[in-house]
Amino acid sequence: MSKNVDKLLQYGIDNVLAEKAASSGITVTNARTLSQKNMVAKYGLTKEEAKIISHAVKRTPIDLNTVQILLERSNYVCNICKGQKSHAYIIHHIEEYSTTQNNNYENLIVLCPNDHDLAHKGGLTLKITKDQLRKSKEAWEKQVEISNAQTAASRIQVNDDAIDYVNVNRIEELCVRLFKKIPKTTITDKLRNLKILGPTNSFDQKFVQSNLSGGRYLFDYTNCQETEHYKQLLMKISKAIEFVDLDSLANKGFKTLLSLEGNYAYFIGGVFAKGPALPINESTPPIIMYYKRKKLRIEWILDPIYLISMSAIIRVDGKNRYIVYCLIRTVEKMDDGTIFVKASPLLIAQPTKYINKTPMIAYKKQYERDVEEERFEEVWIDA
Repeated sequence: MSKNVDKLLQYGIDNVLAEKAASSGITVTNARTLSQKNMVAKYGLTKEEAKIISHAVKRTPIDLNTVQILLERSNYVCNICKGQKSHAYIIHHIEEYSTTQNNNYENLIVLCPNDHDLAHKGGLTLKITKDQLRKSKEAWEKQVEISNAQTAASRIQVNDDAIDYVNVNRIEELCVRLFKKIPKTTITDKLRNLKILGPTNSFDQKFVQSNLSGGRYLFDYTNCQETEHYKQLLMKISKAIEFVDLDSLANKGFKTLLSLEGNYAYFIGGVFAKGPALPINESTPPIIMYYKRKKLRIEWILDPIYLISMSAIIRVDGKNRYIVYCLIRTVEKMDDGTIFVKASPLLIAQPTKYINKTPMIAYKKQYERDVEEERFEEVWIDA
């Protein structure tokens, strides 16, 4: 999308007209000086289109960042019809701009031209109320947020520098089971040349510990793109097996979760853990990372040796918003009705897309309660 189109959108001009005007050579600057007759005669607009642009550019523009966030959270479609009536869109003011001059995010909604017309109708012919607009915006943005997070997760769309934990053994074992070998990635040759990977492309932990690691933890040396390598392996794995959304399926009850035993999943949300003490070695106890809500507890047991950096070691101690790719081991129903899920993590990262569900202050309070009650001491071994 061109800069001229972006600027025209800031004035509440629909994207189709903005693209037509921009391709004809109309900018916000010259639109303020051109007569409507000139727009029609020299730029090929209709009289109605020229009138819309001429009136719109007299407004104070909506902040460009606000426009981008609004469009992205709406997936560039109408919040009412979800693009069923038209893929064209316009930024509409819920409370009329003419009376409020309010360009704040809360007063804006993305509508198609049809629903935009309905929202502007008043009196007895009013079809879409302001309350309906607000409720539709909230519901659609939440739906888009969930969909975008699920899409990013299923495609392993995480940044390699946001990865805090990689269980190299589990990922390599899964590759061998699925592909009969550990496939090459764009990083394989580099890691083999450095002898971090052996002849079969497997991680040479003995060599790394003897020649590269500083001794405080396994990856205590300058990163050689190991996280990118294992992310790419996980991407190859995700094309062979499905990673299901553990959080959404948890809402469907015990039977659904029980059927997932032995399957692979991802979870996005706020989790807690108590970090390890340094140095990390074979005798360092496993880390329990968990998520808890009413009648549900999910636990992942981490082998601390696979924490990828010092910042990851520091960060894991407490509350975090993570995406966790894992194998679901067991699902049990406790005497009090709580569903208890135990899983082995493959890769843990800070997600590029996530769903805002619980204020972080609530996570903090839950974590503090669990520390006080010493719930971190329940450990099952099989990371």
